[in-house]
Amino acid sequence: MTAIYVLMLSVGASVVVGMPKYPTLPRNTENPVGGARLQQQTVSRLKRGLRDVRRWVLKRFEEIPKREITINASVPGYLVNETRYDYLISVEELRLIIEEIRRRLGIEVPPDYMAAQTVLAYEAGTGTAVAQLAALTDDYTREITQVLASEPWQRRVALVRSRVFEQMESFNGDTATDLGRVLSQGVEDGLNPRTVAKDIRARFGIAERRAETIARTEIGSALRRATRDENQDARERLGINTQLLWLSALSPTTRASHARKHSQVLTAQDVAEFYSQGGESVNCKCSQVSVLIGDDGKPILGPLEARLEKQRAAFEPDR
Repeated sequence: MTAIYVLMLSVGASVVVGMPKYPTLPRNTENPVGGARLQQQTVSRLKRGLRDVRRWVLKRFEEIPKREITINASVPGYLVNETRYDYLISVEELRLIIEEIRRRLGIEVPPDYMAAQTVLAYEAGTGTAVAQLAALTDDYTREITQVLASEPWQRRVALVRSRVFEQMESFNGDTATDLGRVLSQGVEDGLNPRTVAKDIRARFGIAERRAETIARTEIGSALRRATRDENQDARERLGINTQLLWLSALSPTTRASHARKHSQVLTAQDVAEFYSQGGESVNCKCSQVSVLIGDDGKPILGPLEARLEKQRAAFEPDR
């Protein structure tokens, strides 16, 4: 319970005392989905692992015996006095180096770690959703421990974990393949060792940026998905009529398509469909919170409605 409570705080949940029928809003308007600390921790761990593998690759490449050859003008296809390098390594030895890269990536950038961090985010998001729903209505009587132990929640989190695990396995495989291509091409073409080393560093730079994008995207998505799932489950199992209030990240990096949704009330299906479109979930800091729907079919927002619409109107002219 303690760990979950701390993570809930990091997401930015804040129960509004005295207004039990109005949605609970995050404190941070520039990063309403929260989870920044968990994201940073995950990004740091993934980058540290990639840099450990990079150091090994560069050291192992440096250890490959090589000799410098100067090609004179009499050899067709080469420039006058062009220098190339003859790497004294067999195809099989090079293959073993590439396989070792793949193995080390699996150890230093373990798919299990990224999957576990995403599960933590999903747990935190569930805790926030439980607090939101309990603040909205007395009809929601679930405790967080009940939800986490339930079969539907266990099934949902298993799917989240499996998908992220597979994504990280694919990431490691792609990174190993790219590095193998750089090494093989450098050896085959007799490139200057400094050029090959530079290319290796560049490939690791690409891998670091991709790893950071995966971490930030998947943790943010897990936080949002947990709210969406618990909201939908409360509708289906408890008969609580709720939908989701979209809270955009009001920051300079917010996409126009996301900013326009600020203050809109949508179904869980609408939100899921939006994020299923290409790239919409990547690095997204937007959030959605539960809101009660009245007997007249309108969301119960009270004074929040005017406040949120004013925020959107003030933000959109600059887009």
